[in-house]
Amino acid sequence: MPRGRKAFSAVLPSSTVGTISSKADYTVDLPSPPDSEIIDGKDSSRASPTAIEDEALSPVFVQADEDGTAVKRRKTVGKKKAKESEGEASPNPKKSPGKKQKAAETLIDDDAFDPEGAGCDEAPLNRPQPVNDEYRPIPFKGRLGYACLNTYLRSSNPPIFCSRTCRLDTIHKHDTESGPGAGLSYVKSLGFQNATDLSHLIRWNHKYNIKFLRISSAMFPFASHSIYGYDLAHASEPLKEAGRLATEYGHRLTMHPGQYTQLASPKDEVVDNAIRDLEYHCELLDRLQLVGQADKDAVMIIHMGGTFGDKTATLDRFRTVYTSRLSEGVKRRLVLENDDVCWSVEDLIDICEELGIPLVLDWHHNNIVHGKLREGTYDVKEVYGERIQNTWVKKMIKQKQHYSEPREGSVTDRDRRRHSPRVWDLPPCEDDMDLMIEAKDKEQAVFEVMRKFKLDGWEVVKDVVPYERTDEMKEDGDIKVHEVGMGGVEGRVYWPEGMEEYLKPKKRVRAKKSEVKDGAEKPVPKE
Repeated sequence: MPRGRKAFSAVLPSSTVGTISSKADYTVDLPSPPDSEIIDGKDSSRASPTAIEDEALSPVFVQADEDGTAVKRRKTVGKKKAKESEGEASPNPKKSPGKKQKAAETLIDDDAFDPEGAGCDEAPLNRPQPVNDEYRPIPFKGRLGYACLNTYLRSSNPPIFCSRTCRLDTIHKHDTESGPGAGLSYVKSLGFQNATDLSHLIRWNHKYNIKFLRISSAMFPFASHSIYGYDLAHASEPLKEAGRLATEYGHRLTMHPGQYTQLASPKDEVVDNAIRDLEYHCELLDRLQLVGQADKDAVMIIHMGGTFGDKTATLDRFRTVYTSRLSEGVKRRLVLENDDVCWSVEDLIDICEELGIPLVLDWHHNNIVHGKLREGTYDVKEVYGERIQNTWVKKMIKQKQHYSEPREGSVTDRDRRRHSPRVWDLPPCEDDMDLMIEAKDKEQAVFEVMRKFKLDGWEVVKDVVPYERTDEMKEDGDIKVHEVGMGGVEGRVYWPEGMEEYLKPKKRVRAKKSEVKDGAEKPVPKE
């Protein structure tokens, strides 16, 4: 049954070429030329659904307290930096927040910090290291993973990714131009291509010994929309093929619904939308047809959301919704995670034990919101480690954790919510943990850890040749569909931090007139 009030049959791509797997019994078109209506799902390129790593760090200045002690502070400002004169902030009045800032503020509980950014956040001159525990799980035998998007495959020609989506206006446009239902047919075709590319991601991961992947929530655009919602029957075959590969390779697939999926909201409409969204995620995971433990481990993680001024009342609402409104399928896969704004491990552990919900420990979030514990990794492991582990054991699900690091130079809690593009350490977890690395550089962050600690498979990952690729589809080439973006025979898929431009062809500029011979204009590479 469709989740929305309308559902239309999808007009899927015609069958012209084979899929990437010889065992698949369906066919799809080769990716078409770039479509201006297609956009990336907004959460796919982020380190995590709530990450704000794209924002600039707040400017730092030092001022004296009343007792003359120097204290480092960060002034929270908007996109335009506050003018400073002789070490003091500009007296000019602050402008009203823009639409994007207002939207962000609605997601942040006002008990956590001042959403308007008025005043300064006091902070020590430095913070402890993200990992303040001597133990490291080396040799590491667990599965490392990344979220939603593969930067190397996304830059391939043609691009391979699972988060194609569009705007609602595009649906209306297709309905207007081609008749009722055309918009949803177009959206379903995007989802079909996303589902098809999932198998390519899994094969790529397997080649480079990455066995853990978070599937993008944007795989099927608007599937949980109240009006345009639809079921996923049209994509059963590519999803089944992805599940077959994951089971065969021993890969783990999970999902993480976005920040608006809040079961404890005091607003009925928000709760209704959240339940519908969870049903969509559950259907997607079910249609993978994973087998045995792989299916048990295919969980979907959510945050508790805001506190709405009363944590006890919020927990009561969550308890009521969980016990009376969620399907058994959703409850079987649902997992809670401590966040970096409102809810600590201490806040969530009791209700997780009460309702039988596994709790994901996010080490980075715990360094920001840690309740009565000290900041760092040591206390949370000693005080709550065994209880957290037992929430997984009781449901016979393999435990997973999240790890990320704040960007260099972050001091205040707000700044530390911005994830570093890569990570350079491992948390003090068990050496067989399934560890999701939440970093914007995605699979490259996993490679960085593999290389540093010489984990299994690190030696097969070679550096890319800047601006050159041998694994792209070309008119005069003979590369096969399943070889696109696979790094070639040498496995050249690693790019140094900050050098993602290496994945693209070198820009060319036209030669100056003085450099043109025989009246022919010749392009020259841009240095």
